[in-house]
Amino acid sequence: MKLSLVTTMAALCGTALAASASTRVGIGLNIGIPAPVRVYEAPPPRVVERVAVAPAPGYVWVPGHYTLIENRWVWLAGAWVMPPRPDAYWVEGRWMPENRQWIEGHWEIPAPPPPQAMPPPPPNYQNPPPAPNSGVATPTPAPNMANAPAPAPGSADVIVADAPPPPQQEVIVERPGPDFVWISGYWGWENGRREWYRGHWERPPHGFSVWVAPRWEQRGHGYAFVRGYWR
Repeated sequence: MKLSLVTTMAALCGTALAASASTRVGIGLNIGIPAPVRVYEAPPPRVVERVAVAPAPGYVWVPGHYTLIENRWVWLAGAWVMPPRPDAYWVEGRWMPENRQWIEGHWEIPAPPPPQAMPPPPPNYQNPPPAPNSGVATPTPAPNMANAPAPAPGSADVIVADAPPPPQQEVIVERPGPDFVWISGYWGWENGRREWYRGHWERPPHGFSVWVAPRWEQRGHGYAFVRGYWR
């Protein structure tokens, strides 16, 4: 009887340790996309589960999912876990039937946004220069503004005669992190002509939270470009 009881307790402890090890394997602390694994059988259908209450601030809910352990599918229940970094987010595993490959669930961090720099304004002509030998004096070009101080937020730095084209259609991609703000695409000014600046996600500078989009305003017989700014 005692031997049977000891055997039963050892089996239960082994099961608990295996479950704990499975959880650590399925929700690891590694950051980055793992190498794909060739699997000839798709994962089973997901299990419906309820989301529990977060134990404390900073935890991230990782939904229940299947993981590969010793070449077989093992279901891991959803859990609140502390991410390896405050800005890390969980990416669920993905099965690719076209090549029978499986990419395990993993943590990722948002890529830093590319630096955005507005070009210096070109010389400002409100009227085109006269044709050569027309008898009309050539206007003096505006001073070179390449080394001038940056304009104040919302100020106009170029005026043109034509109205801007309609905005281009864009697809808003997935937000890379909870503190990012979507900057919509817009028509700007570069190298003496309009250029389309594509929309992107951007983290606001310290102390700012709202992006005021750039715009073209009609002023008299022309259109002035007003820069966007954070506030």
